[in-house]
Amino acid sequence: MAEIRPFRGVRYDIARVGGLREVIGPPDDILSNERAAALTAGHPYHSVRLEMRDPTPGDRFAAAGARFRQWLAAGILVRDARPAFYAYEHEYAFGGERHRRRGFFAALRLTDPAEGMVRPHEGLLPENLEERLALLRGLQANLSAVYTLVQDEGRLAPILARVMAAPPDQSGTDDEGGVHRLWVVTDPATIAALQGVVDGRTLYIADGHHRYAAALIYRDERRRATGDAGPAEYVLTHIAAVDDPGVLVLPIHRIVHDVDANAWGTVVDHLARHFAVTREPLPEGDPGPTVAAALARLGAVDGPPAYLLLEPGARRMATVRLRRWDEVECVLPAESSGLTRRLDATVADAVVLAHVLGIHNGAIEERVAFTPDIAEAVRVTRRDTAATALLVRPTRIDSLLAVASAGELMPQKSTYFYPKIPIGLVVYDCTTNDGQGGASTS
Repeated sequence: MAEIRPFRGVRYDIARVGGLREVIGPPDDILSNERAAALTAGHPYHSVRLEMRDPTPGDRFAAAGARFRQWLAAGILVRDARPAFYAYEHEYAFGGERHRRRGFFAALRLTDPAEGMVRPHEGLLPENLEERLALLRGLQANLSAVYTLVQDEGRLAPILARVMAAPPDQSGTDDEGGVHRLWVVTDPATIAALQGVVDGRTLYIADGHHRYAAALIYRDERRRATGDAGPAEYVLTHIAAVDDPGVLVLPIHRIVHDVDANAWGTVVDHLARHFAVTREPLPEGDPGPTVAAALARLGAVDGPPAYLLLEPGARRMATVRLRRWDEVECVLPAESSGLTRRLDATVADAVVLAHVLGIHNGAIEERVAFTPDIAEAVRVTRRDTAATALLVRPTRIDSLLAVASAGELMPQKSTYFYPKIPIGLVVYDCTTNDGQGGASTS
């Protein structure tokens, strides 16, 4: 099944850069230009500088690769002396509570999804894949880890607890109050124990589908060019247990623009042909808490798909519940089958967006924005009387595992694993075999 190895990670010399806060950040795929500029202001060695979008002409990917190698040569980045796994703990706030996610970084041998060792759960967007592949070709290194989950029968937690009983090798906070701790694991027995967690098991991609697919293409390119892809046979991964309490799956809500508010009654009537629809007013002040509480109640109940729909201006909210499957079967995508056909995201996109609102694939990028943030969906809908928001329930992890195990793929924007694995903690270098550890360190 899945194979992992220790590797000589490339990490920041914290004494040179002033702390983790000055260099770690979110991966490129969720970072706006404005956010990237704010993070990197005053921080010349911030990891985001290697991934951020550059509006100037030229090959920004080759420039990023040159910058990465310059930092390595100057000692800003330092390659660890011995192959290691990297245990990682992230404390973060969500929903008014503190959470803690534990896992570890490793080099994961790349295998085709058809082999069943590493299973995706979502499809790919060609433009995102091309962006990731261009970045990998330029950097020749993995800054962003593929975030994977393992059904480990409780074996990973005690191993990590023993490692994390010692002080971390690196720690620091981010600008959102999160605390990051990293342990360098070189002990042969602990390395073997961590490999044993994965041995004979499948890894499920939670986040990083495009990174993994790009790494597969890059591996094949290196094989054709040199006959041996070497370290490019592997990709940086972060592995967490499926049942780790810090693993959160958030729903991704749909904000629809260019809605005719004057014709909203017709929209509601059309919805009522397929769903039970209940409408209620929202508070004049901030309706966010009311909406969040209503969505939490929907998410706590199993059963057919159910949504909240904010009407233009967010003065009213509709609870939309599917009555019977035979009322929507005729408009569900013909290519969907089995488990994916009855997912909330499938029904949301095929029935509500496409069939009722008339937003088909070609218009989605122009008219629909996606966000995991309820407050943002409410805020946009309240200020824009030509917008509506469809709020969906979170996908359950057991549903994700079932879909992936069956070899099926969920619709795009079905899941949002929170928080993202930051960049800047540890880098996997794809250019030198010296950076690749063996199957064991004995």
